[in-house]
Amino acid sequence: MTPDAVAAPAGPPELDFEFYRAAHADLSGFDVAGLRRHFDLHGKAEGRAGSPLAYREQFVAAVPRDLDTLEIGPFCAPLLRGEHVFYFDVADREALMRRAAVLQYPYTDAPEIHFVSPQADMSVVDRAFDQLFSSHCVEHQPDLVRHLNEAARVLKPGGRYFLLVPDKRYCFDHFQPATSLADALGAHVEGRRRHSAESLLRAKLIRTHNDPGAHWRGSHGAPIGLSLGDARIREAFGQTAAEASAYADTHAWYFTPESFRDVVCALRRLSLHGLDVERVYNTPFGRIEFAATLRKPCDGRRADVGVA
Repeated sequence: MTPDAVAAPAGPPELDFEFYRAAHADLSGFDVAGLRRHFDLHGKAEGRAGSPLAYREQFVAAVPRDLDTLEIGPFCAPLLRGEHVFYFDVADREALMRRAAVLQYPYTDAPEIHFVSPQADMSVVDRAFDQLFSSHCVEHQPDLVRHLNEAARVLKPGGRYFLLVPDKRYCFDHFQPATSLADALGAHVEGRRRHSAESLLRAKLIRTHNDPGAHWRGSHGAPIGLSLGDARIREAFGQTAAEASAYADTHAWYFTPESFRDVVCALRRLSLHGLDVERVYNTPFGRIEFAATLRKPCDGRRADVGVA
């Protein structure tokens, strides 16, 4: 990593006052204090983006392309490409393409996967990177603490981890309770390498539709489990026993921007991983995800974390 990269600014804050005022005509006369108050009391809930980087397109575009980068879990459609980009996933290119065919998942030009672990174990990554990137990946990790530690291990000092994370309020996880610190600690105490039976059953029984626009309008549907007969529930229960013995691709964690910040910051204060929370942007209206940036300190010390 170059000295300039280490010293690079973190990007716009979660609430960029000039952007927020310019984006909303009804806020044109607000001063800084008024903008902050409006954003905290109304803007977030209304889905008013506090920064241009709250939007996926602009967040991805802002990731530097001239630094050595590891994209985690790109499947067949990475969001980053270029000579400095490497990929980590649970299968190689050919296996991922076969899975994409089964899922009827559209893609073009699937990448070669440089680091492969069927158990999603990043210990196979044997070099350091200037930055990491993942999209809808962190919520799949059986042990969140372990994942954050692995990320810190492969990041150079001063490096950043850029994440896109589904907001559980606006996807099929709507009815799932937000992940708590106790949830993350429990998985780490267990040394969880596979998803718990509870996570697998939740994915089958408590998920709902995945239309973010409908969720934003307050139309959440109902948990699938409420519409299943006893026979289907028994079937789901039987499938879980088999899935619990192997790697399964499901959500283990359910975040909002606020809960993500709270949990990752709390784990950092407990010295359970080595990444500071730098930015957590709010979820824009009609969108399904929020963006966040974590940073590995240059000197190994913990910075003040959790401050917007």
